[in-house]
Amino acid sequence: MNDNSRSGSRAYWGRTGAALIAGALAASGIAAALPASGSPPDDLARLKAEAEIEELTYCYAEATDAIGRGELEYGRSLYKKCFTSDGVLEAYYPGDDPNGPPSLTSDPSAWADVANNEFTTKGYVSTQHLNANVRIDVKGNWATMSTYLSATHVIDPTGAIDLAHGTYEDIVVRTPKGWKIKKRTLRLLTYMRVESP
Repeated sequence: MNDNSRSGSRAYWGRTGAALIAGALAASGIAAALPASGSPPDDLARLKAEAEIEELTYCYAEATDAIGRGELEYGRSLYKKCFTSDGVLEAYYPGDDPNGPPSLTSDPSAWADVANNEFTTKGYVSTQHLNANVRIDVKGNWATMSTYLSATHVIDPTGAIDLAHGTYEDIVVRTPKGWKIKKRTLRLLTYMRVESP
C-alpha cells in the first residue's frame, strides 16, 4: 500500500469515526446537553449558584459558633457577609404555632446580640451548629434554601449540653456582591438539656 492510500484511508476512517461518535452521542441524548453556542450549559450556572448559596448556611453556622465561643464582633462581621443589609431573621420555638407570628424577629446585627445574650445567660462555653439535607431551588436572581439544623450548646464539656434540632428556611437573592440571605426563618423542633449520669 502506498503513502497516498494510507493517508486517504486514515482520512476516511477519521471522518467515519467522527460521524459514528456523533451518531452515538445523538442517540444517547448526550449531544443535546452540549451547548451549540460554546457557552456553558445552564446546568453549570445552576450548580455554581447552588454551591454559592449553600455556602451561606455554613457561613451562618460559623458566625453563630464564633459568638458561642465569645467572639461577638467576629460573628457579627460574618453575619454581614451572609445576609443582605436589610436581611431579616425569624425564630419559631418548640410549641409555637407554625402558622402564627414568630417568637422573635431581628436584623442580622441585632441577631448577633440576641445569640450572645442567649449563650451568656445560659452559661454556654461553646456551641456547634451542624447543617445537613440542604435543598436549594434557584429561580433566576432569587432562590429558596432549606437546611436541617443540629446544634450542641456546651454548658459543661464533661457533663451537660443543650441540644437543638430544627430547620432553616431561607429566601436568597443575587446581589452585586454575590448571593445573600434576605430572610432566614428558624423553626426549632426540639430544645432539651442532656446531662451525663
